[in-house]
Amino acid sequence: MPPPALDAALRYAALGYRVLPLWPGAKRPHGRLVPHGLKEASADPRVLAAWWRADPRAGVGILAPEGVLVLDLDAPEAWSRLRAAFPELGGAPRQRTPRGGVHLFLALPPSAPEGLSVAAGALPGVDLRGLGRAYVVAAPTRLESGAYRWEVPLAAPALLPPAPQGLLEALRPPPPVPPPPLPLTPVSPRRLWGLLQRFAARVAATPVGRRHLTLIRYARAAGGLVPYGLDPLEAEAVLVAAAMAAGLPEKEARAAARWGLGVGQRAPLPLAPPPRRPARPRRRRVKAAPRR
Repeated sequence: MPPPALDAALRYAALGYRVLPLWPGAKRPHGRLVPHGLKEASADPRVLAAWWRADPRAGVGILAPEGVLVLDLDAPEAWSRLRAAFPELGGAPRQRTPRGGVHLFLALPPSAPEGLSVAAGALPGVDLRGLGRAYVVAAPTRLESGAYRWEVPLAAPALLPPAPQGLLEALRPPPPVPPPPLPLTPVSPRRLWGLLQRFAARVAATPVGRRHLTLIRYARAAGGLVPYGLDPLEAEAVLVAAAMAAGLPEKEARAAARWGLGVGQRAPLPLAPPPRRPARPRRRRVKAAPRR
């Protein structure tokens, strides 16, 4: 008899979702089975069977496709507020988290605003998942605080109810704030490039489980260099390449890097002036004695 987690993973895959194994009792991808994280999420029954044969205690993560929006509501009151504002959400597939939160699965209509990102939510207590970029932990995964369970069963992506237009407007990211004018104190391009390379090295060396937040942290720091003259497009390219080297998928890395760079531009980093090299003492010329 297959483990309950494998049985659930096969059902999710049959509905049209990719899944990945999680460390037993944790939310992070199973580094031994999927060392590259989300890149290895699969719907192949043979791959799933091999994963849970290797570790029957592994939990289950669902990676919803691009056209599926998953709302991660971290507390019961957040779900109560959202359901009061949009009663039609009551019949959408949803699961309860061990701490009383909710994962709500919705279809993303063609009229959805551009720029929806899993980097941050625009509503208090609501994070965005799915969109082919961020997974959610799924039943029957069990943590120390309890188990995940479905209140309304999951449906295939084509059968999910569409996200209400009013909700999508509320989730629209705010317009970017223009960066402040360049400071009076100039910073050399060589120094800016060196700092960016240092940030990228930290991102590339981040272990599984902390990559997304680490990328955002150093993207914000790199954004703080833009007012000094750092090219934001160049910074994005360097940080995304570093995040992909650490194992993040390109779309997730690009969304997080852009968000962090945009936020960081509003708060320039306080850069200390470079240390001044001591002046070299002048060598005194000794006049040659006149010839006699």
